[in-house]
Amino acid sequence: MMSSGCEDSSVNTMGIRGIPEKWDCGRSTGIYTSKSRQNPGRTFFRCPTFRNDHLYKWVDEAVYEEVHDALPKVECFALDLMKIKMEIEGIKTVEEELKEDVRKASNELKKLNVIMKVGFLIVCLSIVICLVLIMLDKANGLSLKSY
Repeated sequence: MMSSGCEDSSVNTMGIRGIPEKWDCGRSTGIYTSKSRQNPGRTFFRCPTFRNDHLYKWVDEAVYEEVHDALPKVECFALDLMKIKMEIEGIKTVEEELKEDVRKASNELKKLNVIMKVGFLIVCLSIVICLVLIMLDKANGLSLKSY
């Protein structure tokens, strides 16, 4: 059974914050349960050697430190996420603007295509009319210069 002095929460944990994975001796941390009157059933981390210079750390305090140390990182991730969401909204706005530009350009192309077809039809009709006039002129023996 451990003495109550060893289980005091002010015991030096060798500067380790959060959940200790290994102690200074290189040994992996073990999880044990307190059998003291002050802390019955309370779990703690300890080096398996149980030597006095290999002290313990309460599990609940270690977990609290882990959470406490993680909170700034979580806040930072939350800010990054908010910035990314804002960037996505900006990209969506640009995407909608580009889609509108594509729709406008497509309509302009359709109009130009119609204009080109009409122009081509006019040119073709003009050529046909000129050819008909030339053929009529030759058939009648007339000259275009007389017109």
